[in-house]
Amino acid sequence: MGISNALNNAYTGLVGASRLADTVSNNVANAMTPGFGRRVTELSSLALGGYGSGVRVTGSYRTENAFLTAERRAMDASAGAAGTTSGAWLRIVDALGEPGETGALATRASELEAKLMAAVASPQSLTQLTDAVTAARQLAEAVNAVARENQSLRTEADAEIARQVNRVNDALHAVEDVNGKIVTLGLKGEDVSALQDERDRIIDGISSIIPVRVVNRDNGQVALYSANGGALLDGRVWGLSFQQGPNVITPEMTPGAPLGGLMQDQGAAGLTAVAAGTGSGTFDGGSLGALFEIRDTLVPGVDAEMDRYAAELIDRFRSLAAAGSLDAGGEGLFVDPTSGPAVGLAGRLAINAAVDPTQGGAAWRLRDGLSAATPGAEGFGAYLQGLADAMSTARAPGGWTTQNAANDAATMASEIASFFAGRSATAEGAQAYAAARQTTLSDSEANAVGVDTDRELQNLILIEQAYAANARVLATIDDLLKLLLE
Repeated sequence: MGISNALNNAYTGLVGASRLADTVSNNVANAMTPGFGRRVTELSSLALGGYGSGVRVTGSYRTENAFLTAERRAMDASAGAAGTTSGAWLRIVDALGEPGETGALATRASELEAKLMAAVASPQSLTQLTDAVTAARQLAEAVNAVARENQSLRTEADAEIARQVNRVNDALHAVEDVNGKIVTLGLKGEDVSALQDERDRIIDGISSIIPVRVVNRDNGQVALYSANGGALLDGRVWGLSFQQGPNVITPEMTPGAPLGGLMQDQGAAGLTAVAAGTGSGTFDGGSLGALFEIRDTLVPGVDAEMDRYAAELIDRFRSLAAAGSLDAGGEGLFVDPTSGPAVGLAGRLAINAAVDPTQGGAAWRLRDGLSAATPGAEGFGAYLQGLADAMSTARAPGGWTTQNAANDAATMASEIASFFAGRSATAEGAQAYAAARQTTLSDSEANAVGVDTDRELQNLILIEQAYAANARVLATIDDLLKLLLE
């Protein structure tokens, strides 16, 4: 067993060192590859007849940390939901504007109050009357602008739901395909680590949309469930379905009339409706659930508050102004041109055509009454005072979300902006927290299963030394054999 055994030991040592060097080089090459799990090659000793017979390569495996990966994916979903919700609130707050900011809803309301007071002081001034009409039109347009932004938000959310449902379905089929390849190659004894990397990358793409729970199955396959227990992939793909709504979603549209809901192919049961956007839905917890919440709850809530404000403006100038200042139909400065339903009123709010020069009206009717056929006395200011009082009178809110005390019209607008700004700040804080947690967990996962190039290079030095030592043993054996032959 002497020289021949030593020769075998050295040879297996060279093979083991070569395999280790191959693993290290693969790790270093993929140090920046997303989703790459560090490879580890294990060696074990060989013994024959009680004598050491070198080393053998037991195998290579891909490092994993199921706990950290699951936690990071859960936070991916939370970050996706928080980011989607925060983005919607930011757009709503931008549309409302910050009180005091040029063009903001509250600023427009304050400007109208100021212009009416200026007209009261100078009822003979056509410039002051025109400025008041312009301020009223700009306030109506500010209300309309918020309604338009809300409409855009719901329309875009609906379209994004359709895109995300398609992405999830495509990803599920891709995971199913990779599962099949892993089984086939694994049964042949081939390395499937690269396929596992690819499968994890695909699952990561789902995790921000729907919080995913991974369950290991036989032969290296995985099943996928949502965090709330909904099956996504287990033996087959349990696909999702969604029918995108109209190109423009208006305020009166609700789920089922005609907005689509989330459906799932549940085998024998066929396409079945699945609750979404409630926070406790089967597939809630990620950006998909947040989009349903935006479309069906968040934005309609803002729309309802803006409709209340539009109705408040119409009623103020109809019920608080002097009867003689109203038009022939009993309407005041602000009107609903279509006399439509209460839902969507904010998008229809306009100023009375009687005072709007762009609609054939005249600004002097603010002073002389909306039904006046000809201009009256230039010094008459009673009706103007009534309009100013209508704007500045504090009225108790009824059924509002943003108001809890009697306020004038300008303060009501400010309260709306401040209330929703608070909601936006809360959502932004949740997004910042989720992003920070996501970063922390991603770093922890990378430290556990990713490639540390410093450590790999240290291992490479050890491998180099082992290889050189085994090569030296071979050289010594060669010298001994030469002496023997001589």
